Amino acid sequence: MITADNSEVILPVHQASILWNGEEKEVRVLATGRRPLLGTALLEEYELVIQFTEGGLVTIEDL
Repeated sequence: MITADNSEVILPVHQASILWNGEEKEVRVLATGRRPLLGTALLEEYELVIQFTEGGLVTIEDL
């Protein structure tokens, strides 16, 4: 995997089934240690709006 700073790391990758927008999807999950990561590829064809404040709203809508 190539990270945001363009360095390369090797991580275990797992397959998972998730419910996304009412549909079951097969996705890859990176095992990074304490918390597994799902990538932002799930957001393709969606709009993500985040209020970066405590208690702020997060909305995801179809484009």
